[in-house]
Amino acid sequence: MAPQVRALGTFVLATFAVLAGFAGYWQAIAAPSLSATPQNPRLFQDDRRALRGRILDWQGNVLVESRPDGSRRLTVPSLGHVVGYRSARYGTTGVELAEDAALSGTGGPLSMDDLLRQVAQLPGRGADVRLTIDAGVQSAAAMALGTAGGAIVVLDTRTGAVLAMASNPVIDPDGIDARWSALLADPAKPLVHRAAQGLYVPGSTFKLVTAAAGIDLGIVTPATSVSDPTGETVIDGFRITDAERPPRATFDFAHGFAWSSNVVFADLGLKIGEARLREYAARFGIGTALALGIDTSSSSVGRTRPMSASLLASTAFGQGELLLSPLQVAVVAATIARDGDVPRPWIVAEVLARTDAGPRTLRRNEPTSLGRAVSAQTAGAMRALMGLAVEDGFSKAAAVPGVRVGGKTGTAQSVPGQPDHAWFVGIAPLDAPRVAVVVLREFGGWGSEAAAPLAKPVIQASLQATAR
Repeated sequence: MAPQVRALGTFVLATFAVLAGFAGYWQAIAAPSLSATPQNPRLFQDDRRALRGRILDWQGNVLVESRPDGSRRLTVPSLGHVVGYRSARYGTTGVELAEDAALSGTGGPLSMDDLLRQVAQLPGRGADVRLTIDAGVQSAAAMALGTAGGAIVVLDTRTGAVLAMASNPVIDPDGIDARWSALLADPAKPLVHRAAQGLYVPGSTFKLVTAAAGIDLGIVTPATSVSDPTGETVIDGFRITDAERPPRATFDFAHGFAWSSNVVFADLGLKIGEARLREYAARFGIGTALALGIDTSSSSVGRTRPMSASLLASTAFGQGELLLSPLQVAVVAATIARDGDVPRPWIVAEVLARTDAGPRTLRRNEPTSLGRAVSAQTAGAMRALMGLAVEDGFSKAAAVPGVRVGGKTGTAQSVPGQPDHAWFVGIAPLDAPRVAVVVLREFGGWGSEAAAPLAKPVIQASLQATAR
């Protein structure tokens, strides 16, 4: 009997030891990470007692601030996806997630101001987060897009800073819990941030990449003679047609770009080859998710390897299996504006502690490069092609009086039975670019008619903002 009692006692002690070990792990070792995760409901309770930091635009205008009850108020509705929502049930997104530690005041050691507030039993105070967003440019982008589904992205080409990110349908982060079921059931998918997460066939905007690769490799120059006499060609039994037949049968490659000849670009894609076309796409950042801080989707050249000749030709003029976000297209344009250097897009400018003596910078972000895509000479040639497309091509509707604009329209397949997606990508001023603007209108039809005209007021607002 005694051995059985000893065995039972040993088992009970061992069980208590295991339970004590688990309790010690969760309470002592894992507790800090569990406490810090934005999905922890206790953080939302703590926010009710703390003064969560504000989110500001680059000039200091308040975009988001807390109400007395702890809920958050968004002052610029079109920024709902960018700033994100906070929910004890459904989690946190956007800048609210990316900078949660700073906004909640839980990131880093306590300052003297924090300690004095604790001694005085005053609520904690989170830091302010200043974005690169310009509220004026954002409003211009939202107004241009109107109620149409799609997105408009504006980058400062000199730094890669995001000046505007409009996405339709918009979401209101306030009261997200009450509307969650309806948002999930909505066929328009309003929870998807079109500008950074939406993936679309880019259409002829991808000709920026194909043309840059062809010029950089020495396969073509802007003056190279090309032909497109019938407006169509057949590759491996697959018929490729132009959206609009060029006015002449033979012309230079620069006009092949301006007139968006699919026939010319299909031939160029075959000459470049799949491996080199994929390589140049990767140089522009295509194939990975851009590290913006808030969620972005990974763009793709195509899953099929190796490509057939017809698929390679289709990819070269912007169809096939290509999937790009408006943000990624903006990075391509900004790269051309920057003499071939690829900017890393960024949206958080700095984090500012709120003290009784005034704001104090805790962290300031700086522009960085993702590497070089093409030579400066190639980028210069591409800017000339984009200028010709606005001056004598399909992008004329984006022209701005008194400013040289470079651009490229795109008309891309959407879903069967629905109109095409309409694109425009542009840079300005062409001789010394400061901004890159991308417009995507879902199911908008022709890029020259549905997207390029929307870019004009956004370019004007962006140039005014960056002239300061």
